[in-house]
Amino acid sequence: MEQCGGRETAIMLRLAMPFAALGLAACGSLPETPPAQRDAFLPPPKFVFATPSASDPVMTSVMWASSYLADPPARLRGQPALAAQVAAQYEFAAGALTEPRFVGYSPLMQLRMAEGRVALRESLGIAQDAPSALVVGQLTALADALGRGDTAGAEAAAAARPFVRPAPTVLATLAAMPRVPAAGTAASFAEQQLNRPDAGLYKVR
Repeated sequence: MEQCGGRETAIMLRLAMPFAALGLAACGSLPETPPAQRDAFLPPPKFVFATPSASDPVMTSVMWASSYLADPPARLRGQPALAAQVAAQYEFAAGALTEPRFVGYSPLMQLRMAEGRVALRESLGIAQDAPSALVVGQLTALADALGRGDTAGAEAAAAARPFVRPAPTVLATLAAMPRVPAAGTAASFAEQQLNRPDAGLYKVR
């Protein structure tokens, strides 16, 4: 598994706390609560490393990806920043689930998440050979720019590697996020696996 370095982790820590605080203030519920269990969808934290209520960043990312990617046209349409953020969380989870601590779950979990990552990258115009850390970082930067309303910054982020399509095409895809069945079903399966009654094998960091 590729891991983010110290600089990337520091960026995630810096971004996570204010966004999580905003979510708590707006909805009064924990950031890791699956949005499918509520009437409204709460944007997930940009990354969950620093959210005090998150039990584990992998589990939290899987939960958000499972919920939003179950029906992207309904849950992400017109929200390109959120779409980029959810894609980043899927990418992060797909890599993290290959860690040794997840041995003991169905091997189909890692296989399906990997297949879903291929499909999600294809949908968003991301190079298949790009390092996961680069994809996570660039999607996060793009989500941040879109969230600030920084059009120039978003276009610059979407024009950089690992994106291989024209920036306007990338942004249009995020604004009208299509269904990516392989990613949606993979995230749902991973969530089911991590919530198994015998999930004692699952160890929080």
